[in-house]
Amino acid sequence: MIPVFVVTGFLGSGKTTLLNRLVQHPRLADTAVIVNEFGEIGIDHLLVESSHENTVLLASGCLCCTVRGDLVDTLGDLAAKRDAGEVPAFARVVIETTGLADPAPVLQTLIGESTVIARYRLAGVVTTVDAIHGSGQLDEHRESLNQAAIADVVVMTKTDIAPPNSVAALRARLRRISPAAPILEVVNGNVDPEQLFSGFEATDNLSVRLNRIEGAAIDEANHDHRHDTGGLEVNRHDDRIAAISVIRDQPLEWPTVRTWLQSIASLRGADLLRVKGTVNVVGIDAPVVVHGVQHVFDPPRRLDRWPDGDRRTRIVVIARDLDGAGLNAALDAVIDG
Repeated sequence: MIPVFVVTGFLGSGKTTLLNRLVQHPRLADTAVIVNEFGEIGIDHLLVESSHENTVLLASGCLCCTVRGDLVDTLGDLAAKRDAGEVPAFARVVIETTGLADPAPVLQTLIGESTVIARYRLAGVVTTVDAIHGSGQLDEHRESLNQAAIADVVVMTKTDIAPPNSVAALRARLRRISPAAPILEVVNGNVDPEQLFSGFEATDNLSVRLNRIEGAAIDEANHDHRHDTGGLEVNRHDDRIAAISVIRDQPLEWPTVRTWLQSIASLRGADLLRVKGTVNVVGIDAPVVVHGVQHVFDPPRRLDRWPDGDRRTRIVVIARDLDGAGLNAALDAVIDG
């Protein structure tokens, strides 16, 4: 039975950073990775420095009930290619969900689909939580709460730049949401894989995991963390949230990109759930990665090489109540000066 680990967490919480570090670790060299994306273009799989043969993109939008068939087919395909020697042998599978995914349907697929359980077993759920934005995300997005409640291990990210009192408060809250899960503070994805992938017994009883979610929702309501948000969203997906693709064929001057990012962060930062992409910058022969959540953007990072033959600038903006045409027009206006 091939063990499967699910890495989940809300938008911008550091899943890809964590995964990228993990797959470069010698003990995880024999790992197949399945990456899910929300939106019409995929970014995350380009940023995972792993064997291309063992990295699979599910660009279906969200790993939930509507695309579970894709996951079943992908896992079956991987096992068949492994048996036939068409892909490098792998000892485990890691699935990175999109930040808007409710993990319960993913686990239902791993636990309940006969063709899956014939070859695979659910080995654990790792949930990333952003120490800067995590409390607000737990307030406003039911997916974030479900991701934390269902975890076998919780990874708190960005604790190095979050106020210590905020980190302590979030840790206490996560302890109530998921009492049995170890809570690790991890900076830039640096963690021993043993802390994430061993030392606990993952339950294969979906009802037990769903009870965790229900109990966490009741506890959150009783503690009233919601302030003025009007309560947790009852719908799994907010129709006001959309993924906007920004694609440019020609290389861009970096000051142009920086000005555009600064302007959207300043004007609409509260509505930016995640900005992530690779930019073809004039004078640089490798892509530059941009990543931000709300008003906070990471320093731009240059990759060693282009991950594939497509050298266009590709940025995905996942935001609430943001017009895609207007966002693209704003970039064009900066380009035109």
